Amino acid sequence: MKEIIVHPSPTLHTTSHDIPIPSPASNEIVIKVIVAGSNVKDWDHLTRLNISLNSGDDIAGIIHQLGADVEKNNEFRVGDRVAAFHPMMSPHGAFAEYAVAPEHTVFKIPEKISFEEAATIPLILTTAALTLFRRQKLPPPWTPFPPSSPPIPLIIYGASSSLGTSLIKLARASNIHPIIAIAGSSTSHISALLDSSNGDKLIDYRIGIDEMKSAVSSALGNLECHHAVDAISSKSGKTWIPVSQMMTPSTPSAPSYLSVVSGANAYDEPEIQSGVQIVYTYCGTAHSGEYKPGMPKQDVANRGIMLRYASRMLADGRLSGMPFEIVEGGLDGVEKGLRMLKEGKAKGNKFVFRVAEY
Repeated sequence: MKEIIVHPSPTLHTTSHDIPIPSPASNEIVIKVIVAGSNVKDWDHLTRLNISLNSGDDIAGIIHQLGADVEKNNEFRVGDRVAAFHPMMSPHGAFAEYAVAPEHTVFKIPEKISFEEAATIPLILTTAALTLFRRQKLPPPWTPFPPSSPPIPLIIYGASSSLGTSLIKLARASNIHPIIAIAGSSTSHISALLDSSNGDKLIDYRIGIDEMKSAVSSALGNLECHHAVDAISSKSGKTWIPVSQMMTPSTPSAPSYLSVVSGANAYDEPEIQSGVQIVYTYCGTAHSGEYKPGMPKQDVANRGIMLRYASRMLADGRLSGMPFEIVEGGLDGVEKGLRMLKEGKAKGNKFVFRVAEY
């Protein structure tokens, strides 16, 4: 089979080689890849570690082979349409004709959902779910806040990003409101997700930090905010600092959590609001069950908490994929797609690669 290896240096480029179709371990599933998705980490992690790898982790395709234990569980069958989150930085990733994923991060694709849409979901949804339901300790969609619950404000900085959009969708499914969505350009796809009747508000960060903080304060009114996510976590901009300053400090009955999604920072600046706990989401805990040594602001780790519920939410309309753009050339388009991603050309879209016809 054909596999693409991503090289970070001397400039970002890919090479192709032929390898045997992988065989699954007892708890794994081999998937014939129809569409592979892409994420910033597909080039960023390789650059920071200076390694070359088939770094794709978002898989959508058809089951080719089941591991022995998976077959005994009788949930999946050869030929099923599935999407999956491949373990990061491990062999047999999505940029190939066949890929491998553990059973607990594979989910069935409802018939109304295309492979392209499905390929935008696994990694981002896992990150969003871990952030809200483990790191922020908010209720998941299967046990949402009841309609009679008092407001629980949630600030999402970088709301127009793929992660920000997923956070909004999951927060709404859990009846978390008001959602204060902070974004810049490319916000048309999130405006329809917000519910103004529940106080949700879209704020443009381009008005400046002081004006943005004032707008958030106005949107919150008398409500205390103990939950926020910096879906950008920009090291150069230190975006988590002003977000922390929009929050209410922890109280004995209401701790304040600010989630970040980059492990490249220490998050120890003195300007961070006192009484706000920074927690880092490492989506790889869905596979490893633990953080890696040296990662910042670690919290309790958990394996696959959301993907097995995703199929139901996709079927009933509570969840949908991200806006996407198909990069032409199939696997040969991976280099072009990752370069565009590195250059910041996604603009709210996920780049996907159609590996096989269906």
